[in-house]
Amino acid sequence: NGPGPSGGAELSDDVLIRFLEDRGHQVSREMSSRFSFSRYNEDFFFVISNFATLSQEARDCFSSNFSSKYIIIERDQKYVRTRNTANYPNYIAPKSEVVNQEFYANAKKVFCLTSKQMEIMSAHIDLGNLESLGCTQFSADQIKVLRANLNNKQYDSVYAIVPGKRSQVAQAYCENEGIDYRLLRKSNYSSFINELSKYEGLAFFSHAFESCCRLLVEARVLGLKIVTDDKNGCTYEDWFREYSGEELLDFVESKTMQTMQRIEEEVV
Repeated sequence: NGPGPSGGAELSDDVLIRFLEDRGHQVSREMSSRFSFSRYNEDFFFVISNFATLSQEARDCFSSNFSSKYIIIERDQKYVRTRNTANYPNYIAPKSEVVNQEFYANAKKVFCLTSKQMEIMSAHIDLGNLESLGCTQFSADQIKVLRANLNNKQYDSVYAIVPGKRSQVAQAYCENEGIDYRLLRKSNYSSFINELSKYEGLAFFSHAFESCCRLLVEARVLGLKIVTDDKNGCTYEDWFREYSGEELLDFVESKTMQTMQRIEEEVV
């Protein structure tokens, strides 16, 4: 999943859950693989994130019986069978690979994390309920950890590589370019950010199109130079190009609150 105990999607989902609970909403957490409508009725509103293991029967029931009683926060690309448009030229899959169209169409709102992610999704499904949040979400504790590790460089000219996904591509790049690098160990969030902050740069190449890419945002906040490709939604955002360091962190903190409030507006 990610460098810590949870991947980026899980971390962001937890931020939203805690926000809604703090605002007085009663939240029940369900794993999609275990979801059953037997415990719910029309008084409930559903926030759906990772529905990869949600049964087709449940998806059909949402579309027909709970239309506009749910929103979807699309954190990857579950509208294509492979969940990865990076497998196709220009990120466009054949029409035969497009799935879950009714499930998305009958949602009250489908939130993407970035404008590029939304652009790619729109190229596959024509939806009138699609909206970009503009960034992923960070908790107050995560913001605090990032702020505590600004200006923490210790390893000059050394790049960090996070194991997993296509880390071998990052290793090959560094070796070809004569860049010294180290592989980061998995650890809790605080320890991971502390270690990442010590490096001059980050080399990261994903196997899939990243809806936002929390790791790149964290690296840019920490002042690292970044070597990557065009598979990251955040790199298409104006704020990612314009801000870095503490200025970017302030933006992310403010943007997180704006996006949480925007999601809450739909949870009625």
